[in-house]
Amino acid sequence: MRATHWTVLVTLAALLWVAGAGAGQKKPSSEEQAFMDAVNRERKERGLSIVKWDDGLARAARKHAELMAEQQLLLHRLPDEPELAVRAHDAGARFSHITENIGMADLASKVHEGWMNSPGHRANILDPQIDSIGISVVEGEDLVFAVEDFALAVEGLSFEEQEKRVGSLLAARGLQLVNIGDPEKKNCGPNKQLEGSRRPGYVARYETTNVSELPEGVKKELNLARYKAAAVEACPQEGNRAFTTFRLIVVLY
Repeated sequence: MRATHWTVLVTLAALLWVAGAGAGQKKPSSEEQAFMDAVNRERKERGLSIVKWDDGLARAARKHAELMAEQQLLLHRLPDEPELAVRAHDAGARFSHITENIGMADLASKVHEGWMNSPGHRANILDPQIDSIGISVVEGEDLVFAVEDFALAVEGLSFEEQEKRVGSLLAARGLQLVNIGDPEKKNCGPNKQLEGSRRPGYVARYETTNVSELPEGVKKELNLARYKAAAVEACPQEGNRAFTTFRLIVVLY
């Protein structure tokens, strides 16, 4: 049995559903539900929050478990297979932190006990950073293959929803919300001059996994009480990142 772990060290952004990634996921089997119940039992006993089922993680776990069973290999990354974070993203999961447990045994009931007796697997099960899980149990020729994918989920939001969330935080500070410039033109380039006739007093370009909180730099600037209006623009993710983050521009006038 093996455990693996990936995490994002910055709070950043992006969120376009991959075509087909939102396809329906079957309900957990009785064995998969038993694994989830066992994980939450272990967490509750230690005062940790329970995890919720995530269809995207479950799709990724199932595909990996099926490949392991087909090839009779116990590996986190099989030949020609993407790494965990990419697999989970492509399956529709959105996250800023992800880990995985894999195992095989003659009976599924033996796998959880083995994981709890393994420091790496145990750490994944009891990880205080996670809030979501996807599980798959697949029967091979002679053995059962099990996969648990754990993650800290990031909410999928459209550009408009991101801007509305951040805008509401600025409006709560008494600022009038305005457009940066032409709504059809993006100002997302790192060195791009902002469109529009207004001269900004402060510009923040940042990435986050939490659009319900302003960055410290913006909050510090707002405490100066010198601004009357603000604008927000959500930007697309740069590159092909597996981890979900949000790129935003906040302009104070």
